[in-house]
Amino acid sequence: MTTIRKILTLSSLLAVLGFAQGSPEPPPANNDGWDEWTESGDSTATTSQPQVANQDSTAKDTSAVQATADSTKPADTTKVAEVPQDSLKADTTAADSAAPKKLRNKITYADYQQKVLRAAKKRSKTLHHGLSLVSADYHDKNYWHTDHDANWGMGMGMYYFYRRYIGNYLGFQGRLGALYRYSRWTFDVDEQDGKLSTGEKYTLVQNLDRKYYNFSADMPLTGKVGYHIKGTTTFLFASATFGLTKPIYEMTDTENRLYLKTNDKNLKADLDLISDAGQSPFPVYESHQTNKFFYMDDWETNGWLGLGIESRLISIEFQMFAIGGASQNANHRYYHIGHDSHPTWRMFLDFSIR
Repeated sequence: MTTIRKILTLSSLLAVLGFAQGSPEPPPANNDGWDEWTESGDSTATTSQPQVANQDSTAKDTSAVQATADSTKPADTTKVAEVPQDSLKADTTAADSAAPKKLRNKITYADYQQKVLRAAKKRSKTLHHGLSLVSADYHDKNYWHTDHDANWGMGMGMYYFYRRYIGNYLGFQGRLGALYRYSRWTFDVDEQDGKLSTGEKYTLVQNLDRKYYNFSADMPLTGKVGYHIKGTTTFLFASATFGLTKPIYEMTDTENRLYLKTNDKNLKADLDLISDAGQSPFPVYESHQTNKFFYMDDWETNGWLGLGIESRLISIEFQMFAIGGASQNANHRYYHIGHDSHPTWRMFLDFSIR
């Protein structure tokens, strides 16, 4: 019995020791009896438990460090290089279009150039100035003490012009320049009939040939109604012009001639013989020149109607004389539209500086 009792006691002790090593009980929450529990256990069991905990914490720290290292490791450049360039551009374009555009303080050179071109185009459409040339066909009437119209006249001038538009349909243009005019009269002033003692009849004719060279300051102001062609600086228009002309200086070249006319055959034969011998006095003529400076009260007014086409660089305008007047009889007057003979007209050619 004693032997059996010893065997049972030893078996119970081994069982307790095995259970303690297999599943040790956790320490109490309040740490009560922790010292007794560790002291009552096997020295081997108490020593192995902290080593397992240390190994687990070391493994966790190692995996955490490895994860951190993996996150900070640079991307694989080989894989990125294998991506097609087109897809990269497409992704970049899509990202740019999707991203909101940011305002920039500085503009690119291309933006600046477009801004300058737009401003220049707007300015060129609204404001021009430059040089005008004019050529005219003048037709004087009843000038000075003559009761006859001029046989021929012309004019030319040079102006500085300033042109401005108001919207797409209206505009005005002012000119200031120097004008040269030339007119010529040739007419018979007087006729006197006579008869020789031998019975031949004749007529003495006094003929006047007069040329005028006139220099004036001219100031026409033109209003225009027309339309700007879209996308261009071209302007089609009709115009009305009111002008003031200030005569400054005029030179007159006059020739008076005296002719002998006859229908008698005997008298014609005698005149031919005298002319062939170089002794004929006909035509009798005298010539003289006069210079005239005009006063401040010598002014001419003139009105014109015209049509034209303009662009930023070159413009052409054709005008017909409509109405006019003069402050003194010594100033030129011209025939207007509707006169039986050809009326006065002129043509402007403009060259824009800007």
